[in-house]
Amino acid sequence: MRPEAELLLVNAKVTTLAADPDVAPEVDALAIRGGRVLFAGASADAREHATANTTVVDVGGRRVVPGLIDSHVHFVRAGLTWNDEVRWEDIADLATGLDRIARAAAQRPPGTWIRVIGGWHPGQCAERRGPTRDELDRAAPGHPVFLQCGYAWGMLNTRAMAEVDLARAVADGENPANVDTDGGVLRGMAALRWLYWRLPVPTLDEQVDSTAAASAEMSRRGLTGLIDGGGSNSGPDVYRAVYEAWRQNRLTVRTRLTVHSSKPGSEPEELPGYLRFLPPGLGDDMLRVLGMGEIVHYGVHDGIERDPRPSDRTLAELDQIFRDCLRENWPLQIHTIRPDTIELVLGRWERLDPDRIRRLRWSLVHGEGLDAGQVRRLRRLGAGVLAPAMLRFEGEDMTAAWTRDRAGFLPPLRELLDAGVPVGGGTDAMRVASYLPFTALHWYVTGRTVSGRRLSDHGNLLTRTEALRLYTERAAWFSFEEATRGRLEPGMLADLVVLDRDYFTVPEPEIPHLGSDLTLVGGRPTWASDAFAGAVPEG
Repeated sequence: MRPEAELLLVNAKVTTLAADPDVAPEVDALAIRGGRVLFAGASADAREHATANTTVVDVGGRRVVPGLIDSHVHFVRAGLTWNDEVRWEDIADLATGLDRIARAAAQRPPGTWIRVIGGWHPGQCAERRGPTRDELDRAAPGHPVFLQCGYAWGMLNTRAMAEVDLARAVADGENPANVDTDGGVLRGMAALRWLYWRLPVPTLDEQVDSTAAASAEMSRRGLTGLIDGGGSNSGPDVYRAVYEAWRQNRLTVRTRLTVHSSKPGSEPEELPGYLRFLPPGLGDDMLRVLGMGEIVHYGVHDGIERDPRPSDRTLAELDQIFRDCLRENWPLQIHTIRPDTIELVLGRWERLDPDRIRRLRWSLVHGEGLDAGQVRRLRRLGAGVLAPAMLRFEGEDMTAAWTRDRAGFLPPLRELLDAGVPVGGGTDAMRVASYLPFTALHWYVTGRTVSGRRLSDHGNLLTRTEALRLYTERAAWFSFEEATRGRLEPGMLADLVVLDRDYFTVPEPEIPHLGSDLTLVGGRPTWASDAFAGAVPEG
C-alpha cells in the first residue's frame, strides 16, 4: 500500500529543479505528507497516494515552482514600521504615489508621520523624477512626510522639516552632512542616519503587528524564506519584535537572522555580546539565528561611490572579529562592493583557516567589483556570494571610475557560476530596492534597470531556470539547508508557490509583476488568492 498523502496538487506544471535523476524536471502533480514532498510525477500516479482523507487541489494548469528564498533582504528592520509606511514599489507615475500619500493622510490622525522609506526609484516613474517638497505638502498638508530614495537622498515636506528643526540642526552643526534646508533634501547615508534617530518609534506591540503584516506580504508575493541582512541603524535592540512575532506563531516566512552592531564605533562593545550569548543555529524551522553580517564593521562598509578608507584601528578590529567568529564557529556574511574592499577582505580571509571558512560558508554580500582572479580565490576558499539585484535601481547612477570598464559584469554572475562559486539571489530591499522577488529575477534574466535600460552584457545574463535556482536551491545553501529546501522532490520540504502567470512563458516585461496564487510553507498555506481561498486546510 502506498503512503497516504495529506495533500495532492494535480493538473499543474511543476518545476522541480530536482537533483534526483528519477524525478523529471517538470511534472504535473505533487503529493505532500508531513510537511514534505511525498511524490512528484504524473497525476495518475499521485492519485494512488490519495484516500478519503486527502485534500486534492486542481491547480488548473498553473506553474508551480519551489518556494522563493530572498537570500539578502532587510526584513527585520522594515518590519518595525511596515504598517506606518506607504509603499511605492509598484508605482508607474508620481500621481499614483502622491495619491497614496494623500489617502494615508486622510486615514491617519493629523500630525502623524507618513513615510516612504525606499523601495522605489525615479526611473520607474513616467516623469523620470521624484516629487518636490510642494507636491508632498499638497498631498499631506497636516502631516510630516519623509520620502527616501535608496541611500542617495531623502526629502522632508515643510511640516516634517519643522518637526525635526532641520534648519537649526544644520546651523548648529548637529547635522553637518549634505542638506538642502530650502528644499528639505538630505543626501547620503550620514544625513539619513541622523534623521532616522529622530523619527517616532512604534510601541513593541505595534512593531510585532507590523512585522507580522510584513511577513504576510512576503508570502503573498511568493516568498517562503529569507535571510535577513540586519542593516544600517539596526542592532541588538531591533530583534524583539521578530522574536515576539515568532513566539506568537505569526511568522509565515522561514526567517534566518544575521546580526551586527547598531552604529559606527559600537562594534567592540556589541559584537562580543552576540558571540557569547547568541549561538548560531538557535531557533527552529521558522526562525533561526544564522550568523554575523552584513555590516561586520562600519569602518569597511563601502558603496559603489563610497570609499570608507579604513583606518589601521578599523583593520585591527576587523581582523579580531574574523578570528573571533572562526573561534566561535559563526557563519559570516560581509558587505563588499568595491574591488579594493573585496581585496582587503579576501586577503585577510586567506590568512585564516580555509577549511573552517569553507565549513562555515563565509560569504561576500554584493560583490559587484569582483574580478576574475578574485573569483578563483573565492572558489579556493569555498566562500559564496550573495548577489542581490541592487543595480536594477542604482546601476544607471554609477559614476565611479572602477565601474566604467566592467559595468556589464557587475557582479560577474556568469563567471561566478561557471567557476562553481555558490551564488544566492535576492533584492536588498527595503530601502535600496523593491522587495518584490520577481523584480530581481527579471534583473538576472534581462540586465535591465527600472527604467528599462539594459546594463548587463549579454554574456552575463542568466536563463530563467538559472535565475530561479539562485532564488531557491542556491539561496538555501547559505543557510545550510540545500538538502531540505529549494527543490520539489521526495523528502524535501513542501515549500512552494503556485504562480498567477507562467514565469517561463510570459514576455520579459511581465516578469517583475508576477505573483502568487497560492503559497505553501511545509505544505500549509501562508497565502491564497481568491482562486484558492479555503482550498488547502490551515492545519
